[in-house]
Amino acid sequence: MSRYLVIVLLGLSSAACWGGSISDQFGGGYNGVAWGTSLTNLVGMFPVGQHVFATTPGERLYMVPSAEPLLGVPRDGMTVQYGLDKDDRVSVVAVKFAYERRDQLLGALISQFGAFSGKGIKGTTTWYAWPNDRGLSMSVYVSTVPLFGILELVISRKTAVS
Repeated sequence: MSRYLVIVLLGLSSAACWGGSISDQFGGGYNGVAWGTSLTNLVGMFPVGQHVFATTPGERLYMVPSAEPLLGVPRDGMTVQYGLDKDDRVSVVAVKFAYERRDQLLGALISQFGAFSGKGIKGTTTWYAWPNDRGLSMSVYVSTVPLFGILELVISRKTAVS
Protein backbone atom coordinates (compact mmCIF):
# COMPACT_ATOMS: atom_id res chain seq x y z
CA MET A 1 0.00 0.00 0.00
CA SER A 2 2.77 2.44 0.88
CA ARG A 3 4.50 1.74 -2.48
CA TYR A 4 1.39 2.82 -4.34
CA LEU A 5 1.20 5.99 -2.27
CA VAL A 6 4.83 6.80 -3.09
CA ILE A 7 4.22 6.20 -6.82
CA VAL A 8 1.13 8.43 -6.79
CA LEU A 9 2.99 11.18 -4.90
CA LEU A 10 5.94 11.00 -7.30
CA GLY A 11 3.59 11.26 -10.27
CA LEU A 12 1.83 14.27 -8.81
CA SER A 13 5.06 16.00 -7.85
CA SER A 14 6.59 15.51 -11.30
CA ALA A 15 3.51 17.09 -12.91
CA ALA A 16 3.80 20.05 -10.55
CA CYS A 17 7.39 20.66 -11.67
CA TRP A 18 6.30 21.75 -15.14
CA GLY A 19 6.42 25.51 -15.43
CA GLY A 20 3.28 25.89 -17.49
CA SER A 21 2.18 26.18 -21.05
CA ILE A 22 3.67 28.06 -23.96
CA SER A 23 0.80 30.53 -23.79
CA ASP A 24 1.45 31.10 -20.07
CA GLN A 25 5.08 31.99 -20.83
CA PHE A 26 4.75 33.81 -24.16
CA GLY A 27 1.05 34.67 -24.50
CA GLY A 28 1.76 38.35 -23.89
CA GLY A 29 4.78 38.46 -26.20
CA TYR A 30 8.49 38.35 -25.50
CA ASN A 31 10.86 40.66 -23.62
CA GLY A 32 8.26 43.37 -23.09
CA VAL A 33 7.17 43.35 -26.74
CA ALA A 34 3.53 42.35 -27.06
CA TRP A 35 2.23 40.41 -30.06
CA GLY A 36 0.91 42.91 -32.59
CA THR A 37 3.29 45.72 -31.56
CA SER A 38 3.75 48.10 -34.50
CA LEU A 39 7.13 48.59 -36.15
CA THR A 40 7.09 52.22 -35.02
CA ASN A 41 6.58 51.26 -31.38
CA LEU A 42 9.15 48.43 -31.62
CA VAL A 43 11.81 50.82 -32.94
CA GLY A 44 10.85 53.27 -30.19
CA MET A 45 11.43 50.56 -27.57
CA PHE A 46 14.76 49.42 -29.07
CA PRO A 47 16.24 52.23 -31.17
CA VAL A 48 19.58 50.40 -31.55
CA GLY A 49 18.06 47.60 -33.64
CA GLN A 50 18.74 46.81 -37.28
CA HIS A 51 16.17 46.47 -40.07
CA VAL A 52 16.64 43.30 -42.14
CA PHE A 53 14.78 41.90 -45.15
CA ALA A 54 13.08 38.59 -44.33
CA THR A 55 10.70 35.91 -45.56
CA THR A 56 8.04 36.81 -42.97
CA PRO A 57 4.75 38.10 -44.44
CA GLY A 58 5.86 41.72 -43.93
CA GLU A 59 9.25 40.87 -45.49
CA ARG A 60 10.98 42.55 -42.56
CA LEU A 61 12.81 41.61 -39.37
CA TYR A 62 13.96 43.97 -36.68
CA MET A 63 17.08 42.60 -34.99
CA VAL A 64 17.92 43.75 -31.46
CA PRO A 65 21.00 42.94 -29.35
CA SER A 66 19.85 41.00 -26.28
CA ALA A 67 21.92 39.00 -23.80
CA GLU A 68 19.09 38.27 -21.34
CA PRO A 69 19.00 34.56 -20.45
CA LEU A 70 15.89 32.56 -21.29
CA LEU A 71 14.77 29.78 -18.92
CA GLY A 72 18.21 29.90 -17.31
CA VAL A 73 20.07 29.43 -20.62
CA PRO A 74 22.75 32.13 -21.09
CA ARG A 75 22.65 34.28 -24.24
CA ASP A 76 25.77 36.46 -24.02
CA GLY A 77 26.36 38.45 -27.21
CA MET A 78 23.14 37.24 -28.84
CA THR A 79 20.18 38.90 -30.58
CA VAL A 80 16.41 38.70 -30.80
CA GLN A 81 14.74 39.07 -34.18
CA TYR A 82 11.19 40.37 -34.31
CA GLY A 83 9.38 39.29 -37.48
CA LEU A 84 6.64 41.54 -38.81
CA ASP A 85 3.42 40.58 -40.55
CA LYS A 86 1.97 42.28 -43.63
CA ASP A 87 0.64 45.09 -41.41
CA ASP A 88 4.12 45.70 -39.90
CA ARG A 89 3.15 44.23 -36.53
CA VAL A 90 5.17 41.71 -34.50
CA SER A 91 4.00 38.15 -35.17
CA VAL A 92 7.24 36.13 -34.88
CA VAL A 93 10.16 36.23 -32.43
CA ALA A 94 13.45 34.41 -33.05
CA VAL A 95 15.65 34.20 -29.96
CA LYS A 96 19.28 33.42 -30.82
CA PHE A 97 21.59 31.25 -28.69
CA ALA A 98 25.20 30.12 -28.96
CA TYR A 99 25.25 26.79 -30.82
CA GLU A 100 27.04 25.16 -27.88
CA ARG A 101 23.89 25.74 -25.77
CA ARG A 102 21.67 23.43 -27.87
CA ASP A 103 21.42 20.59 -25.33
CA GLN A 104 20.91 23.05 -22.47
CA LEU A 105 18.18 24.90 -24.41
CA LEU A 106 16.34 21.72 -25.42
CA GLY A 107 16.56 20.44 -21.84
CA ALA A 108 15.17 23.70 -20.44
CA LEU A 109 12.31 23.73 -22.96
CA ILE A 110 11.41 20.10 -22.28
CA SER A 111 11.50 20.75 -18.53
CA GLN A 112 9.28 23.81 -18.92
CA PHE A 113 6.84 22.74 -21.65
CA GLY A 114 7.12 18.97 -21.94
CA ALA A 115 8.38 16.84 -24.82
CA PHE A 116 8.44 18.23 -28.33
CA SER A 117 5.77 16.80 -30.61
CA GLY A 118 7.72 16.79 -33.84
CA LYS A 119 11.30 16.54 -35.05
CA GLY A 120 12.80 16.51 -38.49
CA ILE A 121 15.65 17.47 -40.75
CA LYS A 122 15.28 19.83 -43.66
CA GLY A 123 18.43 20.59 -45.61
CA THR A 124 21.09 21.65 -43.12
CA THR A 125 18.64 22.19 -40.24
CA THR A 126 17.26 19.94 -37.53
CA TRP A 127 13.97 21.26 -36.13
CA TYR A 128 11.98 20.46 -33.02
CA ALA A 129 8.37 21.62 -32.62
CA TRP A 130 6.03 21.72 -29.64
CA PRO A 131 2.23 21.44 -29.92
CA ASN A 132 0.44 24.69 -30.78
CA ASP A 133 -0.97 26.35 -27.69
CA ARG A 134 -3.80 28.88 -28.03
CA GLY A 135 -2.51 30.22 -31.34
CA LEU A 136 1.18 30.14 -30.36
CA SER A 137 3.74 27.94 -32.11
CA MET A 138 7.21 27.21 -30.76
CA SER A 139 10.12 25.53 -32.55
CA VAL A 140 13.86 25.19 -32.18
CA TYR A 141 16.11 25.21 -35.24
CA VAL A 142 19.65 23.81 -35.04
CA SER A 143 22.13 23.66 -37.89
CA THR A 144 23.30 20.10 -38.56
CA VAL A 145 26.91 21.19 -39.13
CA PRO A 146 28.58 22.42 -35.92
CA LEU A 147 31.16 24.57 -37.73
CA PHE A 148 29.62 28.07 -37.49
CA GLY A 149 26.50 26.44 -36.01
CA ILE A 150 23.18 28.25 -35.62
CA LEU A 151 20.67 27.79 -32.80
CA GLU A 152 17.39 29.66 -32.45
CA LEU A 153 14.07 29.41 -30.67
CA VAL A 154 11.19 30.68 -32.79
CA ILE A 155 7.85 31.64 -31.26
CA SER A 156 5.02 32.81 -33.49
CA ARG A 157 1.45 33.87 -33.08
CA LYS A 158 -1.22 33.27 -35.68
CA THR A 159 -2.73 36.50 -36.81
CA ALA A 160 -6.35 36.91 -37.79
CA VAL A 161 -6.93 36.68 -41.53
CA SER A 162 -8.23 39.96 -42.90
